[in-house]
Amino acid sequence: MLIRATSKLLNIARINPVKNLSEIDAHLPGEWYASLVSTGRKGGSAIHFVHNPTMLSVVVFGRSLNMALELFPSRAAALLRRYGFANLVERFEFDSSINIYTTNSRSILSNMNQMKYYIEWEFAMAEELVPAVLNRIEDIMIKDLIGGKIAQGQDYMQPIERLKNLANVKG
Repeated sequence: MLIRATSKLLNIARINPVKNLSEIDAHLPGEWYASLVSTGRKGGSAIHFVHNPTMLSVVVFGRSLNMALELFPSRAAALLRRYGFANLVERFEFDSSINIYTTNSRSILSNMNQMKYYIEWEFAMAEELVPAVLNRIEDIMIKDLIGGKIAQGQDYMQPIERLKNLANVKG
């Protein structure tokens, strides 16, 4: 599993930044971008993972990338199963070894920054931070409209539509 973390996350985890400028060559397993988001609570943070190229969002409570990576595969698999994509879980290779690199796509980071505003707003509106809040965020983000280079020539794309296309392609 390829993780591309922001500099801030790498510094918190005390991981030396390693560049890997190679582009992904297949939609699955793809790569996951990770960045820190604030919960708006004292000492509270979460890590937002976004899959390239589907733009699927998964959110895990915590500030430590190492701890989040322990919870991330089960949360991501649960999200895929919740939307009927159980057949894709194995193709995402969540159980493979984890390689962590620096980010290399400004367009994905810019989309993540836009998503961050919504995620932080949801955290601010929540009475208490429970896993149901994470599920609600992920449920809305899977249907979010995303434009720009990521949409690959279309006006916009939705993560759920990309997943449907991948589910129809035999891997």
